[in-house]
Parts: sequence; structure tokens; C-alpha cells
Amino acid sequence: MKKQLVLFAMCTTLATPAMAVETDFDLYGVFAYSLSQYESDAAGDDFDAENNGSFLGLSVSGEERGITAFAVYERGFDRFNSASTNSESEDFVRQFYGGLSGRYGVLSYGRKSTTYKQAGRKLDPFYDSSIVGFNAQFANEGASYGLSNLTNAFASNTVEYQAPEWHGFSAHGALYINDNGEAQGNDDDDYGLGLAYEDHERGFGLGVEYLDSNGGDVVFGVGKLVEFEATRLYGVYGYKALTVGASYEHVDISDESDPRGYGIISASYQLLPDIVLALTYGHLQDVVPNAVANPDGINGDGISIGAFYDIISGLKAYVAARTIDLDSGNEVQTYAVGFSYEFALDLN
Repeated sequence: MKKQLVLFAMCTTLATPAMAVETDFDLYGVFAYSLSQYESDAAGDDFDAENNGSFLGLSVSGEERGITAFAVYERGFDRFNSASTNSESEDFVRQFYGGLSGRYGVLSYGRKSTTYKQAGRKLDPFYDSSIVGFNAQFANEGASYGLSNLTNAFASNTVEYQAPEWHGFSAHGALYINDNGEAQGNDDDDYGLGLAYEDHERGFGLGVEYLDSNGGDVVFGVGKLVEFEATRLYGVYGYKALTVGASYEHVDISDESDPRGYGIISASYQLLPDIVLALTYGHLQDVVPNAVANPDGINGDGISIGAFYDIISGLKAYVAARTIDLDSGNEVQTYAVGFSYEFALDLN
């Protein structure tokens, strides 16, 4: 925490040297809530009213001589999530990072979403709703069935570099610093790499993301502190009112006999200026979120469908449903209706 406080102070100072630099302050966030009905042959039925990933953020930046210093702080409202794994039911820091950007790229440090996560999130039209859940269980925020839990987590002690875009290509790398001492073991740092290509004229993009973890205290989201390697291949294509995307993840965990496989195909269609229809198909192979409850892993297919309506600028309502058929014989259905309000306020 001390490291992050020092970082925030440094970035704020860099942004305003002797009041010579014009500084931008922005307050932003999302408030989202929903009602949902979850039905499972194995777990039973449950009706919930849930917060869906609501948060509040503050960003500050200042530019001089072609260099921009910036800092970002985001706080989530987990105290309103009855389904949250946060045992203390308190709010939590989602992101707290700062850095510098310029002609040679962007360098940042702090707690933030991984680029591996962001590559999957942008393909998921139902992200942070009540029909998500990577393991077919109920979840009130995060990624849809077909995306791994690595699409949910925030990583602390992240040192990340993003290179400038070159002819549609972009590359990035990150070091995730473990705080464990040698006596605790697993003191090696983790890292991630990514490469993407985007053709704006033809409307498509392709990319690959890679994570390597030595099982230290930087928790990405495989559910346990063990060594693992994860690779994501993804792509997106947009044509007129239609956007389709796909992602496949290969997650090899050291203490599991078979690698986990996650696949998802998504589609969004702008039916009317204020109405978007969305559909996803997800597949899981040998996913072991709980070695006791699922010793042989989760295998199965799931489909989610929904419609989103823009009421006013920033305010969106939706109705959605999903069905999952697991090879174990367990069938899961979820139905949800909800809304989200996204806002940004210039504090200058």
C-alpha cells in the first residue's frame, strides 16, 4: 500500500510542476443492479437482487513536452454483493496505478487489470451481469461461461509497458512482482506478454496473450497459488451492425493432470439505434474449479442471449438468459433483468 501511495503522489506531482502543467481531473464510474433467478439441478434454485460490479474511479493527468503523467484510482462496492467471496463484505480497491506515456509508449505501475483479462472482456457482451459465471455457478459480476477466471482478476504490483502502435501492430509486456520472501518460497516474479493486430479499414483484429505464473502471491484467478501457464488466442470482426468475436484459452496448471480449455464465440447486432441483441456460445473442457466438488473437471456447453436498451445517454437496461448443459448431467438456467448507469464527470 505504501508503494502505491508514493506512486500516486509522484504522478500527481509530475502532473503539476509549479502549476505550469494543465492538469485534468475526471470522476467516473458505473452503478449496476439486477434481479435474477438461478436454477441448477445440482445446486437448487435461488432468486437474487445483486450489485453488478459497480465502482467509482478518479483519474488525474498532466501533459508537458509531449509526456503525460497519469494516475488512476478505482474502488468497487463489494459490500453490496451478497454473492461476493469477500468475507468482510467491504469495498475493495479495483485499480490503483500511475505512469508516463509519450511517443515511445506507455509505462505504468500499480494494481490494474491485466491485458490478458482485457482481451477477453471486450468480447463479452454480458460482462458484469447476473448471467455470467465461468464455472456454471451463479456470479453477479465478471466473465461469461466460456471465458476463464483469468478474465476477472486484478493484479497487484504490475509493471507494464505498452509499445506504440506500428502499422496496426501493438505489443506489450508486464512483470508481476511477488512480495514473498525466499523463506516463504515462490518468490519468483510472474510475467505476461501480448501481441495484437487491428485493421481499422476492414474492421477486424487478432491477438495472442500469454501469462506465466510461478505460484506466488500475485493472484490472477485460477483459484489457487500454483504454477501455471495460460495462452489466449482471440479475434473480432465488425461489419455494419454486426460484431462477432471469439476466444480460446489453454490453461496448464501444474497440479492438474489435464490442461483446462475455455472457448467462447460472441455476437452483437444493432437492431435499432437504441437496441442491441447479443448472443454467446461457450465451451469448457477439463476445468477444475474445485477438486472436491468437481474431481473430473467441468465439461459442457452454454448459450447466453439478451437484449440491451439505451434509455438515455449512459443508462442501459437489459433482459438476458443463459442455459448450460454439463456432461455430468447437471443443467443450469439463469434469467436476469437489470440496468447499468455509466457516467464521467470532468472536474476541471
